[in-house]
Amino acid sequence: MLPSSASAGFYAMTTTMPYQELAQTPIKHWRLVLTPPASGASNMALDQALLESASDQGFVPTLRFYRWAPPALSLGRFQPVEEIDLEGCAAEGIEVVRRPTGGKGILHLEDFTYSLVIPDGWGLPRSVEAAYVVICAGIIAALRELGVEASLQSRADENYRLSGGACFAATTRADLVHAGRKLCGSAQVRRGGATLQHGSLFLSDGSETLFKLLRFRTRQERLVAQRRYRSRCVNLREAGCNVTWEEIGEAFRRGFEKAFAVRINEASLTAPEKERWRELEAAYRSPRWIANTEGLSFPSLSPRDKRWGGDREA
Repeated sequence: MLPSSASAGFYAMTTTMPYQELAQTPIKHWRLVLTPPASGASNMALDQALLESASDQGFVPTLRFYRWAPPALSLGRFQPVEEIDLEGCAAEGIEVVRRPTGGKGILHLEDFTYSLVIPDGWGLPRSVEAAYVVICAGIIAALRELGVEASLQSRADENYRLSGGACFAATTRADLVHAGRKLCGSAQVRRGGATLQHGSLFLSDGSETLFKLLRFRTRQERLVAQRRYRSRCVNLREAGCNVTWEEIGEAFRRGFEKAFAVRINEASLTAPEKERWRELEAAYRSPRWIANTEGLSFPSLSPRDKRWGGDREA
């Protein structure tokens, strides 16, 4: 699917160049990758392809913004698929995909999703919690560009069992809160020394649809979980921020530039990245990966990156 005419300017706002050229410039540059709205399998495949590419010489930190078409419900890496009503998703035209990161179910209906891949040696803390603090500084700065104040939540991680299958119903130290309510959730995975962090920010409340697609033992249990979710989460419109997806993207670019004192330019994918992206898309559609009863970390590893450690392919 191609971007709409309203968003075409955002996708073409900079001249693209290979990341190798960005790496040779005297100013610190990051790469911005913009792709048209795509399926959940395609989006997850590209995130993994970039994580694998981060082992290549000259790779620069790569930021990506993306949308989901058709809408998708993404599962956390080890989340039981039984928590999701697969038939209900199919009836609603909602794709089911599994992320390579942890957490619970997220409905990508009207949201802004970002991902950031940082290569080894860039200086990201080894501690996962400390790395979240570093990366989320860029998101906090981006939200400030939109007039929304946010901070990392300070409570101890909560029990996901209380949230049912909904990721945003529980908070962790990786989450950003506004006025005490969860606004942006993120998750990380590391391989080969590189880090992938991705997360979502909701423009509006899609919980009515989400909770119809999650399985509960009783109707009362569903209602209680949904009330809990709505009381603990906030979207941009509820935060008083009525902006377009494109305006959020531009705010994220500026926010990360300010937080990390870098220039972020749109740049093209390399030929190997495009090829690996295409290969992985089929793997992310695999029924074996979507079920993931074997507890795999990724649906497929390239021959070079099987040194990451023992995961079988789905």
